[in-house]
Amino acid sequence: MQIIFAMEPPDQPAIATLLALSDAVAARLYPGAFRQPLNPATLSRPGITLFVARDTKGRALGCAALLDLGDGTAELKRMIVDPDHAGQGVGRHLVAAILQSARQRAIRAVLLEVGIRNVEARRLYERAGFRNRGPFGRYEHTPIATFMECTLAPQPD
Repeated sequence: MQIIFAMEPPDQPAIATLLALSDAVAARLYPGAFRQPLNPATLSRPGITLFVARDTKGRALGCAALLDLGDGTAELKRMIVDPDHAGQGVGRHLVAAILQSARQRAIRAVLLEVGIRNVEARRLYERAGFRNRGPFGRYEHTPIATFMECTLAPQPD
């Protein structure tokens, strides 16, 4: 399957659908605990770039946001792949596209928070080069979250 990656505005019905899927996964894995739903308006804030994976027919297969933290780091937020397309490389390619974009912007590290029960996502991030670290920014230790970081090599001149 050919997958097309692009930076797109979040105010689209397909993005709202993907975010609803993300919220449903979080609710299933972590009922009643620490969840903060996102919507397209939240992702429209300055400093946030939304990456969307689409098939050749234009269907949104997955998305993720990159939030520039302003200190040479960025946070990968709310990655979701439509379950109908899981296991087809969408997530792996989406993370690779985001890391490449971060390198091009001279971001030195991409950080993320992932729930401890989201084993598939943790494996994906580990294969992409993310390693465990402590909380960052406004995050605090919780019993359901793990924090990860991928240090990026500078772009060659």
